[in-house]
Amino acid sequence: MNSFPPENQDNRAENELPQEPRLATRRNAFDDTDEHERPSSPRPALRRAQTTPVRESSAPRTDRSSARRLWLHRAALSAAALACLGAIGLMGLTLELRHQVHLSQPQLDGTLHVTGLQQPVSVTRDAQGVPSLQAASLQDLLFAQGYVAAQDRLWQMDLLRRHASGELAAILGRSMVDHDKQQRILSLRQAADNALAAMPADQRAQLDAYAHGVNAFLDTHKGSLPVEFSLLHYTPEPWQPRDSMLVLLVLWQDLTTSFPTKLNREALSAHLPAELLEDIYPVGSFRDRVAAQPRAELSSPVESIDQIPLDSTQSLLSLPQDLLHRAQAVTGESCDDCRAGSNNWAVSGAHTATGRPLLSNDMHLALSLPDIWYTAALHTQGLNVEGFTLPGLPFVLAGRNEHVAWSETNLGADVQDVYVEHLRGSGSSTQYQKPDGNWAPVTHRQETIRVRGGFNVTFDVQSTEHSLGTQPLSTPLITPLYPREKRSLSLAWTAYSPAALSTPLLALNQASNGTELVAAASHIGGPSLNIVYADDQGHIGYHAIGVIPVRGSQERRPRNLPALDLGQPAPPEQEVTPVPEDEPETELRTPFAPPQLILAAWSPQRHHRGHALPPQLHEPRHIPRQAEKLRPEPEPAAPAPVVIDYTIGTAIANTPVDALNSAEQWNGTIPYDQLPSIVDPANGILATANSRITPENYPYAISDNWADPYRVERIYQVLHGRDKLSAADMLSLEMDAHSEFDQFLAQRLAYAIDHAQVTRQHPELRTAADLLRRFDGKMTTGSAAASIVSAVQQPLMQDLIAAKICQRDHLKPGSKNAQQIAALYHWGEHNTALELLLLHQPARWLPQGYSNWNEFLAGETYAALRQAHAPRDLAHWSYGSQHRQVIAHPVFGTHIRFFSWLLGTQASLKPYPVDGDATTVHATGKSFGPSERFTADLSSPDATLANITTGESGQPGSTHYTDQLKAYVQGQSFALPLQHSTAVHTLTLEP
Repeated sequence: MNSFPPENQDNRAENELPQEPRLATRRNAFDDTDEHERPSSPRPALRRAQTTPVRESSAPRTDRSSARRLWLHRAALSAAALACLGAIGLMGLTLELRHQVHLSQPQLDGTLHVTGLQQPVSVTRDAQGVPSLQAASLQDLLFAQGYVAAQDRLWQMDLLRRHASGELAAILGRSMVDHDKQQRILSLRQAADNALAAMPADQRAQLDAYAHGVNAFLDTHKGSLPVEFSLLHYTPEPWQPRDSMLVLLVLWQDLTTSFPTKLNREALSAHLPAELLEDIYPVGSFRDRVAAQPRAELSSPVESIDQIPLDSTQSLLSLPQDLLHRAQAVTGESCDDCRAGSNNWAVSGAHTATGRPLLSNDMHLALSLPDIWYTAALHTQGLNVEGFTLPGLPFVLAGRNEHVAWSETNLGADVQDVYVEHLRGSGSSTQYQKPDGNWAPVTHRQETIRVRGGFNVTFDVQSTEHSLGTQPLSTPLITPLYPREKRSLSLAWTAYSPAALSTPLLALNQASNGTELVAAASHIGGPSLNIVYADDQGHIGYHAIGVIPVRGSQERRPRNLPALDLGQPAPPEQEVTPVPEDEPETELRTPFAPPQLILAAWSPQRHHRGHALPPQLHEPRHIPRQAEKLRPEPEPAAPAPVVIDYTIGTAIANTPVDALNSAEQWNGTIPYDQLPSIVDPANGILATANSRITPENYPYAISDNWADPYRVERIYQVLHGRDKLSAADMLSLEMDAHSEFDQFLAQRLAYAIDHAQVTRQHPELRTAADLLRRFDGKMTTGSAAASIVSAVQQPLMQDLIAAKICQRDHLKPGSKNAQQIAALYHWGEHNTALELLLLHQPARWLPQGYSNWNEFLAGETYAALRQAHAPRDLAHWSYGSQHRQVIAHPVFGTHIRFFSWLLGTQASLKPYPVDGDATTVHATGKSFGPSERFTADLSSPDATLANITTGESGQPGSTHYTDQLKAYVQGQSFALPLQHSTAVHTLTLEP
């Protein structure tokens, strides 16, 4: 904020004018010496003016005024002429672009002759524009799939490959140079080339056929390409098989990038004690529902491993600016709530109306216009499949055929490590040391970024080499991404393995039952996913897929589990003896508890001095009991699990590790048949939602960074004990906006406000407490309580961390630097960590200056309401006013009204209110949410519902550009029959 009063602004501006720079040899204008050597000095001219009589001007003053008016008149005429020329140019551009919008609309009916086809292909489209392709051969089918995808999504396909390969600056200018440099350093293009060189011949032929179809469209539509090409004035290059691999790598990068979190955690550890770090990085929760072990007992303990310490003499990464910038640049995320994830579940026929399984899926990703997914149906001899395709990649990634349906969520396996390399030499002679002690030359690759409207940028990319099992792995040096970093950091990533980066999708699409589907998925290297499936024989199942590294030795070693004192919960009906409110708080000893303690966790009965402390959430006149609602549901007895008393490999490194440490080398991968899996669970329900999927005695380390378990817990709660379930019930669950976490937080805040002294100073807090105590946990757009909870929840954990940083680093409370460091905290279970802190209220976390947690939470509530500009009448503050979703076009979304006028049609979408948050099944954020919805009823191949966010077409002006948005927002879907779709358009592609 400007500290100068308004009336002093002009004086300040004069006083702060920079002094004119002077060379060392230049003399001051008021120096009396050597004036004859400086004829341009003003002092001789001043003397001449004093001794020379003033002459009358030879031109009258009126002539000077006339000349000035004439000059102004000419300037005005010039400006008017330029404005007219600009208007004419803008009108010409407008007419050209609007004409291009019309030209670029694809032909949907009739016949098109296309070079490259062997036999005719029929392309029908339903009312939503979903294409169904019928071909006589697989080659013609994939050719047609590439052609039709280019009809609707060509510019998106080009943008995806440019994004992956680091070629956006060539079309968007200098603002994208940093992005392109990042992608070149991460070497995605090299990974695609290496994978293509090692690809089996049949997969390469499939990519070739798809590319030929895309290029056939390009060759015949050079004058009628999508309007983005005309606006940006460039022509796309021909499609290559490498480009399909780049599109796949975009998905890998979105789902598996973890190295910024590891660097952030390392930097944060320099400002927080170890015991506090353990509290905010939980690994699992008492809420976990593990598909492969339906009733987990304990969360996996975190094994302590040696880390490379963050030393200021080695690194300056304790400064947060580089880290914050890179984390957002690489992941595209500015918050934990934007983490890529998904829901999927299957219900056995014993619980459905048709007697056959139901399967549902909604994949949570960054939202854009057009949607990342393109719905299609593919038919040829031996292949009948429909579902969601990735524009630029052949086949269906998630969907169904006649016999089996499958869906995916992000597994979240840790498939990246950051190594601290040991280098010697410089320039082209630089070498790195291998774990065996030998030295090898660093590989150099020169990269040149073409910049539109600017100079090209050329730089050197260096890489070392490690291994994934017996396969060499090129690991790029990522230090240039962090300008203040002094260490040499390299990145190991399974995507750099040519064997892992492949497209074995044909067998997946052809599977005739769950067993064949699981076998086909064994060849998918990544990204690592949870597959839930159902088949028409009545089976449901789950299997984790993807290449996941084993760090260190693959030999078995005894499991050493620490003894955890969890205590015994009081029976639900037991009354608790109150203790005075000034009783010291107990410490949080462990964040994990068995499922039977769910009631105790929500109504904590903390034992101290022989008494049970009062339930924090059970103030009799305020908080209703939640016991019956949250009591764990009974489940059918299951066979006792096999006890595995050993582990394989070492723990996951959550910070950079020494490249010479053999215990951190990737000496193999988890065998596919030993990944978590289950078939036909006794309770008839399977669900995953990015939370922990490893049973307690699982021997391998898959991940430490799972998502909060609230979504998967809610899915099981809603489905358990219900029969006669229908597809409509599945869609309703996909739209479920109830949050156990948000309801808990509301109750905790209400209790704090009721018991805090600060409430007397701010009566509006009592209104907030009244709204919060009645909150039902539904994060709906019209809820006032949801607005309050959301406003408080967002800064709460960061404020706690920042307060502890100030305390440790001896900074003033509210320090901006501490807030920036606290912003480095990103963890999948950050809400779990916050819930545990608020349940146990450990004294070590209470910020200085507060006498108790009630005062702190009430103060946070007041500050959050002010920061969010809450209205005076909180009852009229709707959640939808602050929780709005934005689905924007990458170019047109910057100025929606201007581009809509320019193109003569809707170019992008305005923000709109939306239910849910990150802890609801309907997971939503500002530009994040379900990218599709899918439900398959295995009673019939035609019993399928599916929709995406906006529409099938990426072409502004198309009737299918945003025609699915209304249904998406309202929680409706569309029929997607596999065999008997209703054709609205029919196009025949002829050879």
